[in-house]
Amino acid sequence: KRGEWQPGVGPPKGLMMISFVLPEILTLIQTRSSLHHSVETLGCTRTNSAHGTLETLFTGKKVAFSPAIATRRADADALEGIHSDPSHPLTLRVLENVPELASWDKWYAHPRLLANGHAHTILAAKLRKTRKVRYHRDLLRTSDGGVLAIDLLAGIQRVVDPSNKKETIRTVPSSLFTGGALPGAAEEAGFMSFVRDPPPLEPDRPMLLLASGLGGGSQDTYVRSMAATAAERGWQVAVLNMRACGGSPVTSPRLFSAYRGATDDVRAAVRYLRATRLGGRGLLAAIGWSNSGTILNNALAEQATTHANDPSHFIDAGVAYATPLNMPANSANLQRPFHKTVYDQNLGKSLRVLWSAARDQYIDGVTGAPMPVPVFLGLGEQTLCETGTFVADDKLACSALGIRELDEAVTRRQYGYASVDEYYAAASSDQRLPLIKTPLLLLNAYDDPIVPGRSLADAIEHAQTNSNIVMAITSHGGHLGWCDRDDPWGGPRWTERVACGFLETALQIKVTNDCEHMGCELFD
Repeated sequence: KRGEWQPGVGPPKGLMMISFVLPEILTLIQTRSSLHHSVETLGCTRTNSAHGTLETLFTGKKVAFSPAIATRRADADALEGIHSDPSHPLTLRVLENVPELASWDKWYAHPRLLANGHAHTILAAKLRKTRKVRYHRDLLRTSDGGVLAIDLLAGIQRVVDPSNKKETIRTVPSSLFTGGALPGAAEEAGFMSFVRDPPPLEPDRPMLLLASGLGGGSQDTYVRSMAATAAERGWQVAVLNMRACGGSPVTSPRLFSAYRGATDDVRAAVRYLRATRLGGRGLLAAIGWSNSGTILNNALAEQATTHANDPSHFIDAGVAYATPLNMPANSANLQRPFHKTVYDQNLGKSLRVLWSAARDQYIDGVTGAPMPVPVFLGLGEQTLCETGTFVADDKLACSALGIRELDEAVTRRQYGYASVDEYYAAASSDQRLPLIKTPLLLLNAYDDPIVPGRSLADAIEHAQTNSNIVMAITSHGGHLGWCDRDDPWGGPRWTERVACGFLETALQIKVTNDCEHMGCELFD
């Protein structure tokens, strides 16, 4: 049962990897071969059958499915392309101004050796190398006594042209899962540093707020790459590290979720940036990856409903990458043997690091036992349930092997849910897409092993009917991979061009590639 809208509320290597991945490839091929859809492009229609059904892998439920625009090539997956009504003004403007979304010639092209979603996900996380950056960190106190670490981009490393035979940027491989928590993530060493002085105030320059995937932060490779790309196009950039993430201090008994509490933190960060960096005016857009994409979608839905009267925290446009739009389905997917071993356990390991950083706030310093701490139901206040407090399951949190165990030990209790399943159903953002009134781009890969294409049916339907949403699905890309064919281990340039192009089109921002007008300083 899906929740209803309630306002406010080390991979195997070598032969081992082949033995794990091959069954998944065969399963994926069999599943894809059973998908048939009526597909329509702008000015061209290709039909396999009048209508198709999308059978979910997780519940067996069949969902009627008829894309308004599911642009498709004969050799591509059934859902690849743009899902939006062509009569929507936003869709038309995007297709006119973002060539990467308007033409197969400019469409995403994956490296040929990364045609499998598992290989793409793992190798992108293992081998990606991106620009060095400098941040200035601001610590924002919250009403519950907590702290949000907001990192303002102060500098990016200059790109050296190899044709000039000068020394190129030297990098080393990032950690296996770039969503790892600080301290200890390999990408931390040498790839980012903090400076004392904030970047100059430029209230007329548009602001881009970034939020990384589950447990990650400003240190992540794809975050640094996006920050550098946006700065080169004239944006000023800030990164919101969710509670306990990115090495931020934990000063209250509260961690992040995918919904309650986290949307309040996003609003607090936006309000702070508008007041301190934009002079109370100007444009502010946001990009969220994976879990932060869920938070962003939920925040935009609340912005149109329960929090519609306070423009101080408004986000003007957004992009959500690889978002688990249907959390019950995505949780069930992670319980499959391969996925649990490779993905869920690694992400659980990252979350245990966060619990270690926050544990003192939940444990009695004298007895060493978990102590009652406030339940938080959102809407900007700590709200009392029946008892007003909860006790974390410290033993389970310290031994959690995956995301679900940590959510049972802490998250669902922290935010007043009776079970993990109730939390996932309530936090899923696909059910709130019809409420969003802000320009939003949803970008997912069909072969994403963590958020598989088969879980996107409801989101696709809502994207077709909401004139403020454009949804793009690529056949390949894995989870937060989208490696470029020409530079597989650099930043995901295609997705960065798409995101910036969408935001600049939606907000009518003039693009600049002039180094004199960059959003931060360059350093060697």
